[in-house]
Amino acid sequence: MSQNRVPKYIDGFPKSYALPANGPTVDTVIIFVHGFGGKPTSTWTNFQGLVDDYSDKYPLWATSDMFFFAYESVRTPIRSNAVLFGDFVEYVWEGKWRGVDLPNAGARYKDLILVGHSEGGVIIRRLILDRFEAVSRKVKDQYDEADPVTLRAAMKVALTSDFILDSYLRLFAPACRGVNFSSWIGFLMSLSKLVSSMGASLLVRNELEKDSPVLGTLQAGTESAHAEFRRIRSLFTEPLFGVPDQIVYTESYKEEALKFDYGYDHFSVCTLSHEHLTPLEFVKK
Repeated sequence: MSQNRVPKYIDGFPKSYALPANGPTVDTVIIFVHGFGGKPTSTWTNFQGLVDDYSDKYPLWATSDMFFFAYESVRTPIRSNAVLFGDFVEYVWEGKWRGVDLPNAGARYKDLILVGHSEGGVIIRRLILDRFEAVSRKVKDQYDEADPVTLRAAMKVALTSDFILDSYLRLFAPACRGVNFSSWIGFLMSLSKLVSSMGASLLVRNELEKDSPVLGTLQAGTESAHAEFRRIRSLFTEPLFGVPDQIVYTESYKEEALKFDYGYDHFSVCTLSHEHLTPLEFVKK
């Protein structure tokens, strides 16, 4: 862990924790979401310890509270994990993680950055689409008999003012277009525990398969929402893939350009080190 940050574990979210910044100005929340079979400490290696070493070059980190979300990624459905993640995001944004019940405890935050790796990218995008649909339904219920122009204007205001929908997405090798599990198993044969877990549970494996209904619905819904409301930045991102990546399909959604990190594979693309500072550059706003 960084000598400059003291970890704080978060009640109600086992194995999730915060690394609060110590500077006088903190206005950004950065939440990290690991992927299939991963965990916060191993997936985001050295983010916990090196960000403050490079805060002069990347000042975002000096003004950001960092959070690492842990979830059961092998046997729990993606949509269920997206709901849990949404609860976590709201808990963090409202400042409840500090353990004090103060009005507007999270009011100092201005920006939210959601950072995902592999399945974590799917969880994040599912939360965004769920949020979009929930806000849309609420507005439609409130303006049930309004004319189309009034309804659309109200919809734009509600959607663009929602802090989750206004977040920045930073996705490392997201599994949004599917996972090649045959390559993954071959690559990880030495990790018997993970391979055993994958064999024991077909649920999430099937949800992450290319052309699965879970991924198909997520892609179609996100692309449709983005086409209708292009100002909502969380509906559009440009993911970063390692090269070579033999685990996930190197693709994204309509109109989204891809970024590439040559010489880093599916797992190392998000691994920060003194020799690999690309992750710090990629996450910044």
